[in-house]
Amino acid sequence: MSAILFLMLCSVVQPDSIDYYIQKALKAAYVEEYDSAKVFIGKAIESDTNNPLGYFVYTGLLRLHSSDFVTDSLLDSFFYYCDKTIEKAKLSIRKQEKDAWSHYYIGGINMYISSLYIEKGNYIKAFGFAEKSINEIRLCLSEKPDLYDAFLIMGSYEYLKGSFPFWGSYKSKGIEKIRIGSQMSKYSGPMAKNILAVLLQSEKRYDESLKEARELVETFPKSRTFLWTLCKSYMAKGDWDNAALNYELLLLDILKRQPNNQYNIIQVELSLATTYYHIGNYEKTIEFCEDIFRLSENDERTKDMLKDARKMYDDAKRKM
Repeated sequence: MSAILFLMLCSVVQPDSIDYYIQKALKAAYVEEYDSAKVFIGKAIESDTNNPLGYFVYTGLLRLHSSDFVTDSLLDSFFYYCDKTIEKAKLSIRKQEKDAWSHYYIGGINMYISSLYIEKGNYIKAFGFAEKSINEIRLCLSEKPDLYDAFLIMGSYEYLKGSFPFWGSYKSKGIEKIRIGSQMSKYSGPMAKNILAVLLQSEKRYDESLKEARELVETFPKSRTFLWTLCKSYMAKGDWDNAALNYELLLLDILKRQPNNQYNIIQVELSLATTYYHIGNYEKTIEFCEDIFRLSENDERTKDMLKDARKMYDDAKRKM
């Protein structure tokens, strides 16, 4: 989810002189070409150093990169560009009475930080930054109700709110806001569609989820992010054959483009072990579990996945 949110937030651009570079950066980000995306964002910032847009998109790219590679090495740069975005956005707000986009940028930055603290398990801080984010998004929409990109954050917030007792109706409201964003947003359509697929999957609306995810993969066949979503949708539905096929493709991508990312390799191999277990191919299940044992040695981050793999390995051995 976190990786999906980061891309969603950094997919917002304005139709101004730096738009060309931002569009190029986003297309690179969709397929995880981080170096190319950074070059284009750098050109966008150079073309207008006081526009918060470039700093905002760069912040999101850093956050996505960190999540994708499961590393904290970019956190200092991430917080630097958080501060730069807010600084430039506040300067812009002071210059004009209404500036919906700048309120959006500030809201987006606070949502980035909130998602970081969720990953770290600090839910009190995460809630505080989420509230700051939504306050800015409300200001944004009060000034520009048709800024449909902002529907993505507001819709996600409403969906989460609907998870609490007595607020269940907010779930459907949130999903519909995101659906509108996926259809009406000029710049954030792919990311809105992606998060829509994830939420539909959570609601057990599997066919709807698969429809959105398949369309994304067909449009962006080189995207690892969108392929993750499609794999998880097949897995959630229990379509084990298609899940196995697509997880195999995802594993090939990771081995080629993230060969040292053991955490992601183990995640995918555990999913493949699970799909083959359900198919009844216990030999393949055992093969993937044994590779997980090799890769996860002395890695504290993967201890829960290792535990699941050992149980599945024993079960598969008994059934052979």
